[in-house]
Amino acid sequence: MTLLITIFGMGLSPRVTHSSTPASEDVQEACPSSGGFMMFWHADWLQRAKAAHSSPATRQSQALEAVICNADRALQRGPFSVTQKTGFPPDRDIHDYYSLAPYWWPDPDKENGLPYTRRDGQTNPERYGDGVDGWRRHEMVQDVTSLTLAGYFTEDPRYLDHAARQIRVWFLNPETAMNPNMNYSQYIPGRSSGRSYGIIDSRAFIRIIDAARLLHQSGALNDDDLASLKNWFGRFAAWLAESEHGRQEQKAENNHGTFYDLQLASFHWFSGDEDLAAEVIAAFTGKRVLMQIGQDGRMPRELARTRPFHYTLFNLQAMMNMALIADRLGMELLTIDREAGDRIHSAITFVSGGGHDWPLDRTHPDYMPLYELLRLHETMTGMDDFGASIPKSETAFDASVIHLLLPPRNQR
Repeated sequence: MTLLITIFGMGLSPRVTHSSTPASEDVQEACPSSGGFMMFWHADWLQRAKAAHSSPATRQSQALEAVICNADRALQRGPFSVTQKTGFPPDRDIHDYYSLAPYWWPDPDKENGLPYTRRDGQTNPERYGDGVDGWRRHEMVQDVTSLTLAGYFTEDPRYLDHAARQIRVWFLNPETAMNPNMNYSQYIPGRSSGRSYGIIDSRAFIRIIDAARLLHQSGALNDDDLASLKNWFGRFAAWLAESEHGRQEQKAENNHGTFYDLQLASFHWFSGDEDLAAEVIAAFTGKRVLMQIGQDGRMPRELARTRPFHYTLFNLQAMMNMALIADRLGMELLTIDREAGDRIHSAITFVSGGGHDWPLDRTHPDYMPLYELLRLHETMTGMDDFGASIPKSETAFDASVIHLLLPPRNQR
């Protein structure tokens, strides 16, 4: 599979200072939801999508409108930094990432609410408060990806420049950069100052890899920037492999373990340690795929959750993106490795074919990830999975960013 190599011919616009305040809810709702199942970008697929979007009636053009909407919003805010939070992690180092565990709430029977108690599937809104970094991490990654894609497809340097500035502020500038660890991610008041499960938060950083490579090829990030970013991710990969939190997360037998492996392989690969990345990928089939997916396509650990449809797709997202990074090393999980490919396909058939009575206890399923999963699997394997039913018209997903990341269905 071709590595991401894209040529730009443009200069850079002057840098502009923007607020780090999140956009208002009405502005956010004005932008269509564009999904985001794929965490890696492929050069040939991007180029074919760019050629296709020139026709105004195509899905590529509609998807690009959604990306540009989000990119225009991003131009009016940021850059975000971990140093902007109002709270402090236990070590008092403002550069350490700090987030609240999502499904833990104050105990209503205790005057001070401590210790917090678990409500699986119900996210505590405190997770999005100014005292922690969770929402900034999410918005930072969304902005970088939207800005970079908008810059690539429109060749407007404003988008590229602001995306590069955001990367520098979050990862590189000494005054504002995040330390390469997740020691205090997903803390639980009254119980822990951070936990291994918090490593799932940093899966979002995988999206920075190909965005940074595109920004470097455009000139928005210079050689020193890219080298420094690779160094940051190399140090973060070392923390994942060597820290107590990392060692515990590596043992997880559900989506946490899958995303741990995906992060470790991705960050090793980006930082130049291809042999270490290959070691992680080589063990992936037996350690994650065959262990977690039954021959009937079921994932028992994900089905046991209060949101089984969501968590089944979530785990498949990690597996499919591992297939993308594996392809870059010539280790094709879906085609050459038949055990992995067959088992993943059985899980896709199960989740898309109504093989389980998905409970709709509090929220309706979001079918965008399922649609994007089917499109990606079809492109990578040539299997037409769209015989399986999605209870929505395919036009409901016209704004999906997948139309910019994959070639049109008739161009596989």
